Amino acid sequence: MRRLSLLYILVGTVLSAAVGLAIYSYTVSNKLSNRERLVILDTMRELAAEKIVGIESEILKADQAVFDAVDIDNILEIDSLARHQRSVKSILVLDDKQKILPSGFVTRREKKAEIKRFQKLFETRVLKDLKLGPRTPTERSNLHKNYDGKPHLFSWVRKRAKGSDYFVVIETDLPFLVGTMFSQFLSSQSPRFYQVVNEEGDHVYGPLLGKSGRTVSLGFTETVSNWWLRVVQKHSGASASKAKRQVVDFSLIGTALGIIVIGLATLLIAVRRERRANELKSEFISNVSHELKTPLSIISMFGEMLASRRTKSSEQATEYAEIIWKESVRLSRLIDNVLDFAKLERGVDAVQFARGDFGAVVERAVELSWHRLTRAKMEVEVDIADDLSEVELDANALTLCVLNLIDNAIKYAADGGRLRVGLRQTDSRQVLSVTDWGPGIAVEEQTSIFDRFYRAKAMRLQPVRGSGIGLALVQHIARAHGGAISVDSEPGQGATFRLWIPTKGHG
Repeated sequence: MRRLSLLYILVGTVLSAAVGLAIYSYTVSNKLSNRERLVILDTMRELAAEKIVGIESEILKADQAVFDAVDIDNILEIDSLARHQRSVKSILVLDDKQKILPSGFVTRREKKAEIKRFQKLFETRVLKDLKLGPRTPTERSNLHKNYDGKPHLFSWVRKRAKGSDYFVVIETDLPFLVGTMFSQFLSSQSPRFYQVVNEEGDHVYGPLLGKSGRTVSLGFTETVSNWWLRVVQKHSGASASKAKRQVVDFSLIGTALGIIVIGLATLLIAVRRERRANELKSEFISNVSHELKTPLSIISMFGEMLASRRTKSSEQATEYAEIIWKESVRLSRLIDNVLDFAKLERGVDAVQFARGDFGAVVERAVELSWHRLTRAKMEVEVDIADDLSEVELDANALTLCVLNLIDNAIKYAADGGRLRVGLRQTDSRQVLSVTDWGPGIAVEEQTSIFDRFYRAKAMRLQPVRGSGIGLALVQHIARAHGGAISVDSEPGQGATFRLWIPTKGHG
């Protein structure tokens, strides 16, 4: 018991150390991965900020060039200015009453209907959103908004000439901005993907990207303020290699931990089985000793009575001698059980086949058991078919089988008061059946009762000794003949054991 306790402590210590190592390895790897992820995200955030600054700087530079070039005294020159500044779609010059000056409107739109539609949109809706007036700053301001489902970007400044204020409004060519400037600054050859989305998350520029853990989003501030720049890290060879390495590391850790756990579990199971086997063998020795003692006591008693001439008649002396003989046969059978079991444990098969009559074997076994059946007050019915043919068998081994089956019935089903032994033949087999009317066997135990040392739970609760090897020997002998044994039983309804052997050969 002390050795077993030390083993359990050792197993617990090894398992705890293995789990601790696995947790530590996973924690360290996870921290390194998170740290690398944060570094990558910071780098991507800086890159996104640089890209936004670069794009907006170009837009601001182009707008400022237009603002500086517009002169109310030479307003006719804005047409040439609009043609040369590709990022500008429209230029509007307004007086201090917010009215477009004559010749103060130029646009790249070519269709008159589009021009009129834009001019109406500007006068009815855009002007209200620009909120121009004497307090309008002289520095550039911008408005990025959707009108009629399309995005527009307006920039404006307040200027002064001849004592009056006037306003210069620029409409940026957003398709040009997206197609030229974005593609210039957001190169697809970089190790990252760049995507521009609007405030609703709809795609504006760049590849369609799914969700990713390594994504950074930054908004534009001074121009297209309703758009966001998303940066997603590509799966480079290094990151893919790192991910593969992590998978390998985790797999190795998991495999090692699994092997340790399986090894320890196997060791514990083996120790428990060995302990259980030792307990069963100790119980087996005790039970066998008790079973050997019973016939020896009977033989000793009746032998002493014969030796002291305490018999009333020669018939009684003959009866005592017959009891001694039958008990000696029973003792011999018990010893044979033990010896055959020892051979079975060593893997030795001592079954010797010869042509014989299975019916005669059954009759002889019943005759040998008659004294015990009578003493147990059990009626026995023997029903052996007349059309049995000779088969290949070991008469002694099969006699042992029948004796064991009858002995089990006497031990555990004597309260039923009846026993039926039958033998029938079919085309391919001869079937022995031994039926009792005892307490029966639980369904979940009907397979286990043929295991070595196993005794049914209900039987262990009764004061009945048993070695637990009888049915195991019966099954071994049946299989050695090429047959098998089975049991049909329900609790409280008795049990029927059926042993069959083939009529031709023994497999």
